[in-house]
Amino acid sequence: MNQSTAAYPEKVWVGPNFRSLGIFVLGESWYGDFSKDLVTDDGYIQAYLAGKVVDSLYTRLANGVGLDKTTFWSSIMFTNYVQRVGPTRKDRPTRDHYVTAAARLERLLSEHAPRGVWILGVEQAAHSEPIVRAAGIPVQVVVHPSSYGVRHATLKASWEALQAKVVGSPAVPQ
Repeated sequence: MNQSTAAYPEKVWVGPNFRSLGIFVLGESWYGDFSKDLVTDDGYIQAYLAGKVVDSLYTRLANGVGLDKTTFWSSIMFTNYVQRVGPTRKDRPTRDHYVTAAARLERLLSEHAPRGVWILGVEQAAHSEPIVRAAGIPVQVVVHPSSYGVRHATLKASWEALQAKVVGSPAVPQ
């Protein structure tokens, strides 16, 4: 896929109850081609919650932390660190993708002021975690939920560890 990320509109998912918990879930990368509103995080997740799109990873995240999908997705902010790496899951982010994504993450952290960031994927965390830490925001890294053999208990323990860090941080004014 040779289109630049500039060819896609950006609208991250910010759940209607995001401010109450303040957790930003940072995925790794987005692959594939989508039309209309499905091309944005916000549009895709709205379609997922409405049952118009099936996404096993999104369901796995909610189930893994012990929440129903509506409760989970309504309470978080979500986007992927790297945008548009290619047409299929086999397309992996390159070092250049990770380096280029840094400025966007810095901007999103500044704009949305999350109370904590849950990073999905150890590989991308090598690039994104230092940015989150430099912003002074509590962070927790978990192995990517689509990795082979990842159990719900692993996701839940990581989620709970982040929540414990966030409880001690000041609430973000609305």
